[in-house]
Amino acid sequence: MRIEYKDLKRGTICIITYLLLIFFLTISGISFSLYYAAAAGVGLFIFFMEAEWKEKSRFTEEELVQLEWLLSEVRHRYYVHGMVDEAIREAIDHCPYEHIRREAEKIYEVLVATDTKTAKAVYQEKQSNRFYNMFLTLSLMLSEFGDQRIDGESLYLGNIKNLRNEIHIEIQSKRATRHRFTGLTFLILMPMFSVKLIEGWGISNLPELEEFYKSNYGSIFYVILFSITIFLYYLFYILKTPFTLEMKEHMLLERMLKIRLFRKMATNYRERFYYQTRKTEKLLRAVGETMSSDMFLLKRILCSAGAFLSCLIYSFYLTKENYLAISLLVVIMVSAVASYVPYWILIYRAKVMQMCMEDEVLQYHSILLMLMYMEQVSTFELLEVMEEFSVIFKSSLRECIYEYESGQMEALEHLKEKESCVPFQKLVDNLTMCDQIGVIKALDEIALERNFYREKRKQQNEYNLEKKGVICNFLSFIPLFLTIGVYLIIPFVTVSISKLMEISKGING
Repeated sequence: MRIEYKDLKRGTICIITYLLLIFFLTISGISFSLYYAAAAGVGLFIFFMEAEWKEKSRFTEEELVQLEWLLSEVRHRYYVHGMVDEAIREAIDHCPYEHIRREAEKIYEVLVATDTKTAKAVYQEKQSNRFYNMFLTLSLMLSEFGDQRIDGESLYLGNIKNLRNEIHIEIQSKRATRHRFTGLTFLILMPMFSVKLIEGWGISNLPELEEFYKSNYGSIFYVILFSITIFLYYLFYILKTPFTLEMKEHMLLERMLKIRLFRKMATNYRERFYYQTRKTEKLLRAVGETMSSDMFLLKRILCSAGAFLSCLIYSFYLTKENYLAISLLVVIMVSAVASYVPYWILIYRAKVMQMCMEDEVLQYHSILLMLMYMEQVSTFELLEVMEEFSVIFKSSLRECIYEYESGQMEALEHLKEKESCVPFQKLVDNLTMCDQIGVIKALDEIALERNFYREKRKQQNEYNLEKKGVICNFLSFIPLFLTIGVYLIIPFVTVSISKLMEISKGING
């Protein structure tokens, strides 16, 4: 959940478009201020970020719709002749969608491979869509364990139906998310482009405001407004973007850690602030961040140093060596606050992730219900499938799988201790009993509450979406309230009171 330009072409287009806009205005003789040039740059960047988000969202939704169609075809053709590989092959031959046909062919190749385990590992290493992986797992388990009838229905056909239900819920969630957040970005950007209009209106009603707006007060407000707009959009982007795990290399931070000074600094900080470091490591782990606590400390130092240099240069530009002591104090305070910004964002990401924890546990329930009736399925295989489908708990489940061979009960207990989510802990308790009383009996509690959990998940998705919407509404109105309050009301009141005092002194004099 971070803003990244993986598509270099899109980022290049954004920069070229901005430069062409400035060039066109310059050669046309159209007067434009530095403020509007900067506002256009920020607005264009956010516009392209929104376009990228919408494009990814639509592509994911279309892919899920096509996958649902493929599952429907496979289910129908498997019902006809009872051969899963032939069912997928026939579905491929009749598939009208190019992308889903390519993915189905890869799945078919895994099913007919000599070493299916290796072929599956290679496929899942490249495929991040968990629904594809789940479909492949169900098909491989059918080939390995065979089909059976549960309550008069084919287990494989029932599992395909349940997987289609999961996909349908995911599609509805993405559509609702896109609809809920439409227009909120405009509210964040609007104050940035309306400041000059507010300024003109204020000066027309109170000419004395012109001097006030042209002072350092106006320049400082511009910087604050731009910074808050970008920062709030970043929080907004995190909130509306699905939580994902990404393996990212931090080359700059890694190189900095190789320098003795920075390495010694990180070691001393870790030893002196042990509990704070452990808390940071826990947060990094929770959000799926690949950097270490030492790298995160260096990231905070870089943010602080960048803020210090930027504010120092800007303060010299504004004050022109006047009020140097006060400016230096402000610069130090700003750099101190900037050092905490990465940590606050980390906490924010962790809070956003917590909203999705229970929903992922409910998805595990659906997965276990698909697998629990398969003969000879073990707790270890259930953990493997959960890890393949997981996002939030992936790292904890992966560690549990690594520790499983050295001690089953110890690995599950360790898994339970690492995660504080109560529904997840209860699910681990059910898994702990699988090898003792059997998978079916251990998961019978989940099977009995199948409909309840399905309805609960729908309600949980609606609640999370509403909660995110409330937060986004609050964030989107902050620049507007800041502009009206700080840039209109406070100057208006200040100048009015000053003018009133001058008139009062004139009358008394």
